[in-house]
Amino acid sequence: MYYISMIPQAPVRSLLLTVIIIVVCAGLYQVSGTDTPISGMLEITTDEDLKEYLKNVTPEYRYGYTNEMYYDIAIPMAEMAPSPASMVAKEAASPTAIATGSSDKGASDFSTTNIQVAGVDEADFVKNDGKYIYIESGETLTIVDAFPPEQGKIVTELPVEGSVSELFLAGDHLVVFSDTNDEHWYIPKGSAVPIPDYSRKTEAVIYDISDRKSPKEVRTISAPGSYENARMIGDYVYFITEETPDYSNPRMPIIYDGTEPVEISSIWCPPYPMNEYQMHTLTSFPVTGSAQPQAESFLLGYSNTLYVSPQNVYIAYEKQLPWYGWGMIEEKSEKAKEPEQESVIHRFAIKDGEIAYKTTGTVPGYLLNQFSLDENRGNLRVATTVSDWSSDENQYSNVYVFDPDLKIIGRLEHLAPEEKIYSARFMGDLLYLVTFKQTDPLFVIDLSNPYQPGLLGELKIPGYSDYLHPYDETHLIGIGKDTMENEWGGIIPTGVKIALFDVSNVNNPQLVESIVIGEKGSDSAVLSDHRAFLLDKERNIMAIPIREVVHIPVQGSKYEGSHTEETWQGTYVFGINPDTGFTEKGRIKQGTGTSGDEWWYGSTVLRSLFMDDVLYTISRDRIVGSNLKDLTQRLMDIGIKHDDRPTYYY
Repeated sequence: MYYISMIPQAPVRSLLLTVIIIVVCAGLYQVSGTDTPISGMLEITTDEDLKEYLKNVTPEYRYGYTNEMYYDIAIPMAEMAPSPASMVAKEAASPTAIATGSSDKGASDFSTTNIQVAGVDEADFVKNDGKYIYIESGETLTIVDAFPPEQGKIVTELPVEGSVSELFLAGDHLVVFSDTNDEHWYIPKGSAVPIPDYSRKTEAVIYDISDRKSPKEVRTISAPGSYENARMIGDYVYFITEETPDYSNPRMPIIYDGTEPVEISSIWCPPYPMNEYQMHTLTSFPVTGSAQPQAESFLLGYSNTLYVSPQNVYIAYEKQLPWYGWGMIEEKSEKAKEPEQESVIHRFAIKDGEIAYKTTGTVPGYLLNQFSLDENRGNLRVATTVSDWSSDENQYSNVYVFDPDLKIIGRLEHLAPEEKIYSARFMGDLLYLVTFKQTDPLFVIDLSNPYQPGLLGELKIPGYSDYLHPYDETHLIGIGKDTMENEWGGIIPTGVKIALFDVSNVNNPQLVESIVIGEKGSDSAVLSDHRAFLLDKERNIMAIPIREVVHIPVQGSKYEGSHTEETWQGTYVFGINPDTGFTEKGRIKQGTGTSGDEWWYGSTVLRSLFMDDVLYTISRDRIVGSNLKDLTQRLMDIGIKHDDRPTYYY
């Protein structure tokens, strides 16, 4: 590694620093939009190397101001690039659905969390096993004996240290994630003196719940940083934490198995400077057994997208462009064909708890959420929106196919000019994509040839869909918002819109039926969290949590449009006929179901689940059980401890 050290005069220093950063970035940044990914991540193995690496992130670079401090610019050389990891991910197997099984004393059939990838469970704040419902709120884990509902009761209210985030259920074991502040003492390498470690950490606490009335803590795995997300594949849990690094005194991350420290041997870092870094740690452990937890840490941007297949973990974030100095705005060349905005995608191979960094790629634009990514036959398919305000299109959407090395092998670009992606769903060789500006185009995209994606058809209707869910191979459910034009010609969202699409003719998709619930201000947890959606074709039920707002005209007012609002909170339940559309089966009121139950006090429905012929609707403050054969018949209503702080789910 070479260093450029200087103490220039203040008026010159900022300009000189800017020139150096531009030179560094010119040599290390991958040209946006090319098919070649970033050459790899740098591997750091010591506290000293980490501190040296973070010297690149000076206050001038991070915040755009200068000072009189001495500074170094470290330019990583090509020989620092890491060698490829030895672990090779196997080809993806056909996913299998999670078997619900049966319980001796519970229901013979019950629903599980609505997940994206078969065989890859997603953590949630509520789980069930066909008899018991496990729910977290604040600092309490509550276990409810919910089946049969007529005998429903709380069997355990377990205090949990810290703020509980989400949980997993695996047979007679429960994994509970919580954020805590704690102190650990550890002995650094090469030292005999223990030193304290004060940090924000995430604890994954494993409970033996063989006796639901008396759960026993059997193991605690802790990782640095706040909880971000988690997946469970078979017996292994993978969870991600995030924290801001200590720029003045950075240290290698440490995870703990109980009180035993497990030092992380390496940190993977991008070979280019960024405005800000976040330290991410991906930790794995088995739910049963005593195998040591594994972890990999990496310095990235603010990660906002996690996608996990049975063989790989993908982490994506929008790349932060370097700061070039006040008044030194880089003008885009008229000859430039690609936008500056792009996202970074990292692939980590996983197998039985082992984690290995594999490769890194870039893609133009930004990703909406986890449904913008999909792995198929070893390739990664990606849907992005590009915001390019220097172009005539302003924004548009793209679809890319990457090989396992995250090199682009296929692309379909400049879809829906002046619109952005609102939802995406990959289904086999097809991608269904919803964009929006004034109407809701549903695009059907052909991915059967990964080297040449193609547009098959599109349908334009008012409103938009925030979430797409397959009903069967030829029908698609969309849940989002209806829209209307305001007096100034703009578009505003109104009620919650539920649509059924017939995509049997991929060249000419059709709307079977759409319904709108409520008016402006109405909402549903499904719009921002797919885990809130419940569909069971065998029982022919679709449950949608709704906060419905209805405008009541003010009688006798001399002003047009004067109104008051009435709010209803609960769950709409529909049956679906793929030929004709939706049939409302009933509505379940949660709490009083009126505007007196303000949403931030926990009465908004966030999840629905069923056990045999009982539908349970769950909010932060209660669980309501209703008869699926007669939804007006309430079988159970149990209040639970809850955190009164707002739950921002949309």
